[in-house]
Amino acid sequence: MSDSDFRPAYDPAEQLALLQRLCRLRAIALYREQALYLQVLRELLAGATRQALFNLLGEVDPSRFSRFPQSTRQNFHASVNDLIDRCNVLLTVEQLMQLVRQMQEEQRRQQAHASRSMLQQLSRQSLNGEPEPEPSTPSPQREEPSGSIQLSLASPIDSPQDNAAPDPVAESVPDSAEDKSSGDLDVLRSLFELAGDAMQQAQQPIEPHGALDHSVESDDHFLPREPDALLHWINAMDQALERRLRNLSHAVNVQMLRSGLAQTLLPISLLDAVLRGQVETQPTATNVLRLRLPLAVGELDQDMDVLCVLLRSNDLEFDSPRLRQCRKRLRAHHHALLTMVRQQRHWQRRSLDREARTHWQTPSDSTQQLSGD
Repeated sequence: MSDSDFRPAYDPAEQLALLQRLCRLRAIALYREQALYLQVLRELLAGATRQALFNLLGEVDPSRFSRFPQSTRQNFHASVNDLIDRCNVLLTVEQLMQLVRQMQEEQRRQQAHASRSMLQQLSRQSLNGEPEPEPSTPSPQREEPSGSIQLSLASPIDSPQDNAAPDPVAESVPDSAEDKSSGDLDVLRSLFELAGDAMQQAQQPIEPHGALDHSVESDDHFLPREPDALLHWINAMDQALERRLRNLSHAVNVQMLRSGLAQTLLPISLLDAVLRGQVETQPTATNVLRLRLPLAVGELDQDMDVLCVLLRSNDLEFDSPRLRQCRKRLRAHHHALLTMVRQQRHWQRRSLDREARTHWQTPSDSTQQLSGD
């Protein structure tokens, strides 16, 4: 069987280069669509924010704002307009890319902090070498068979000592077993040290998370060059946009609290949980958030509805046909990039297969010397 039987009909290197050229053209069109989307958003943001405030005050107390002095109302409107203007300045492609880099750095710091905290807990546990003291009034527990799995609502990261505490029967084990447990902890600690170093130093070359780092500093390219990196760029820009809108929403809610139009203020972490879909919300007007929180009054358990402003791109697109058209074209680019990413993965595997086959079929220098001898 000749080598031509294994040679593919298309050269993987040429196909990857072709995809890269197509990606550059796609990036130019994508940048224009993203810039147009943000331009339309800047034009609509002021009206959408005022409408959200009107809907919110209408549901809570329609006459509360009118009872305020005229100077208070004017100051409130001026403060909200100033917040919107400051947000509009940041709603550009370049500013969102800068925010993406900050969010990536923030995520790396959080991962490094979580790794260090886990290492410190493992180090303290291995140095002490003593089990956690039993509570003074332990609750009765039924005997579990050997090797059984115990489920708990406590997170092993939050309280590793409680989850790693030995059973009462294990207090009478020999010293060799304790040494083995300490050795296991050392192994775990070394593994977490390796994981921490990897999270701090590695940039994950397989995943395009670091693709935005060269976007501005690059001489001949403004956006990522590869399809997978450009696809990640689209998703990262959407996340940055949601962060900008969330910050504006929180600032408006703070201004409402200062002006006496609101009695409560939801924390940013709760707003993020709502955006991630982790908290159930109640039906209300667009760009307004309604949460039903449990409230204990004496022996009765009642629910209290808390409302605030939460600007979301989905709600803004729902109320604006122009913004929906821009989003439709962005989704078309997203779908085309998904196809390009599948093609990229295919030709990358073919390229690796060709490289491995070449090394296999080509004898090394040491093999040639042995054959010559």
